[in-house]
This record gives sequence, C-alpha cells and structure tokens, in this order.
Amino acid sequence: MAPRFTVIQGGLSGMPGCAVGPRPRQEPDRAPGWRVDLHRPGGVDADAVSAWRAMLIRNAVTDPLRDPDHLLPLAQHRPAGSRVAIALVWDRDAETGRDALQGVVPLAMPHPVWGGRARPWQPADAEATALVERAAAEAVDRALRERLGALRRPIRLAGAAQPHRELPRIRPVPTADRSARPRSIPTASLIGIRPAGWEASTCDIRTVTEAQAVRDAVETFLALDARTARQPIVADPAEASLVRVVSRLFGRRGALRVEFLRRAGELVAGTLHLGAGAASVPWRRARA
Repeated sequence: MAPRFTVIQGGLSGMPGCAVGPRPRQEPDRAPGWRVDLHRPGGVDADAVSAWRAMLIRNAVTDPLRDPDHLLPLAQHRPAGSRVAIALVWDRDAETGRDALQGVVPLAMPHPVWGGRARPWQPADAEATALVERAAAEAVDRALRERLGALRRPIRLAGAAQPHRELPRIRPVPTADRSARPRSIPTASLIGIRPAGWEASTCDIRTVTEAQAVRDAVETFLALDARTARQPIVADPAEASLVRVVSRLFGRRGALRVEFLRRAGELVAGTLHLGAGAASVPWRRARA
C-alpha cells in the first residue's frame, strides 16, 4: 500500500519578502483618484451616457451634434479600418467616494499592427467631440496619457485634451447634390412669358415630430434622397445605418423634427432636424 502524505504549509510564510499565494495585480501609476475607461462606441453604458449629458448641461453645450446619441453612432458606423475609442476620465471625490466624470475624449486609435499615435477624433459631421471640464483640463490630459502608456502595447497621444469652448453654430448641411452649381435667382422668381391659363403652384410644408410617425417619416426621407441624390444615403450601408439609428434615438426623446415640402402635391424636399427648440439644427437634407 502506497504511503499517504500530508503537506503542511509553513516556514516560508513568516519570512519577509516570501509571501505565499498569487501576487496581487499591480495597478499602473496614475494620478491619485483618477480613472480612465476606454470603451468602444457601442460599449458605453447608460450610466456613463447620463453623466456625459450632465457634463453638457454644466458646460451649457446645446449643440445636438455633440450629444452622445449622435457621436456614439457616428463613431460606431465608421469606414472599415477606422478605429475610434471613447475615453471617459473620472475623478473620485475623497469625501463622498463617488466618481465624477471630468472628461469625454473620443480618440482615433492607431492601427493594431502598424502602430502610430492616438489622436483626438475629429469627424466631418461634428466640429468638436471632446468635452473636458476647464478646471480639470491638465489632470484629465495627464491621466489620459498615463492610461494609454500603461496599455499592453503602449500608445502615445498626439495633441492634448482641450477644455470645452463655444463654437459657431453655422455649419454646412449635407445635401443630396453637393456638386450642383448654385443659382443666384430662384426659378420661381425668374421673369418670363407665361402661357394662358398658368397658375402658381401651391407649396405645402409638413412637419413630423410624433415618436410613432418619425420612423416612417425618416424612411420617406430616405426614399426621396434615393430618388434625387447622385450619391444616395441608402447606397452606403454605414451612412444609412447612422441616419436610422440617430433618428431613432433622437425621436425617442422628442428631439427629432422631419420637414417635408410638397409642391402641387409632389414631394420635392425634406430635412432632418436634430435637437429641440432653439437648439435644433438641420442635419440631413434631400431635394429634387
């Protein structure tokens, strides 16, 4: 019969520098009380989105194109090969123990194989994407650089996380035909000889804001764009998904307005407006 042995742990456990068991995971050095979470655009949870919107309110940012319901789908529906990460920078209050969001910095990440530097993401649809509390700008930038440098493959940050600054509200609106040459005089204002029995065509503007009707209105808009645009939205799957997702998210909050123009009963123009009230901006347009 084989002898049985009992192993008793001891001896080394009392020696300094010889702890028994797995070593605790060492956290990378970073600014005390600061934490940086890196997420894919689709991985930002509802609590973070709520904190993000609270930052927008504190900083009096009313531009709907800087709302997470626009920026997150925009970052997610990117061309192949484009990688965007959302950096959420938190500061823990020593008294309450709660984390307060101090910065939201979308980053254009380098190629996983070829490498490179991370840069603040600056898409064409939004003039600014980063949102940083002015009083915490330096600490946010330092914490972000330390977090990127502590990755398995360290990444350097090009540029800096800038605090919020108010930007002009005037921006070009994507239209169905960008290459069309502008006319200085509208067709309806041209003077000419009109045939007998001519009557001015009537124009009817219809606005859709109800959450139940918005979805159908967006599909009507896309059908008009597909019929009149040289480069239809529906021809680009990423762009079509972006328009549908953003419209649905803003429509749920009652922050989407769809306008249609009919002339002599025929649909000739449509516009998608994001935001509510004075903060509303035209986002997509289609016209015959």
